[in-house]
Amino acid sequence: MASFDHYYRAIHDASSLTLDPSWGQGKTSFGGMSAAMALASLERELPQDAPLRSLAINFCGPLATGEPFDTQTRVLRAGRSVTHIQAEVHQNDQCATILTACYGAERESDVDVATPSAAPSATEGEPGAGQRLGYIPGITPEFVQHIDFSYVSGGLPFSGSKDNHIHGWMRFKEASGPLSEVHLVALIDAWPPATLQKLRSPAPCASITWSLDICTPLSNLPTTPNAGDWLWYEVDIVAAGHGYAQTTARIHLADGTLLALSRQLVVVYDKR
Repeated sequence: MASFDHYYRAIHDASSLTLDPSWGQGKTSFGGMSAAMALASLERELPQDAPLRSLAINFCGPLATGEPFDTQTRVLRAGRSVTHIQAEVHQNDQCATILTACYGAERESDVDVATPSAAPSATEGEPGAGQRLGYIPGITPEFVQHIDFSYVSGGLPFSGSKDNHIHGWMRFKEASGPLSEVHLVALIDAWPPATLQKLRSPAPCASITWSLDICTPLSNLPTTPNAGDWLWYEVDIVAAGHGYAQTTARIHLADGTLLALSRQLVVVYDKR
């Protein structure tokens, strides 16, 4: 069972990899892993040293574990300040994931609005507090064994919850070195879609599109967090109906620093 960091290092040296079954989610691999590997592959191609500003991700099809996949990258446009780069993940001659990243160099500007902070309140406990979602063979996805989740409020999957939000903590169980945007991408997508808490029995659910905006580049932090530190996660169901849902999420450091905003289009197959 290989760790996330194992694959993160490997993708820098080879364009083709095979994920072991511990990174599975049903019949496919965990989507956040596919997106993270696509983003990591771009680090081989960066034409300039500029912070990541945003990502747009399309999950086009399944990515099986135990079978090799490859990544293909290309620079769409490199301007003086902003560069757009795209990565595609392919397996068996089919596209599984497309990721487009925007990198933007810092510039002088008269517009300066402080990034809002939202440190978890005292009622939400210390980092890691709450109800843990542990790995249960045959019930939870395989990849859950690599990640710690702690629910502070909102409902667990298939609990018939009336809540439209989830608040909680997340971290990698096995990670070393500094936190990177690649780690962040995998962690954010690891949470079960907030819509699953509305159901009373198991049903398939999947992300179709995903956009991620980096509000505080990690390179701008006074101290870079560790890859194994607890991060705070808040997600809301904005709208849901006819088998689809839109969710928005905010990801913070434990001190309240806003790292990223996440938006997803989710499909639910509870009635087929």
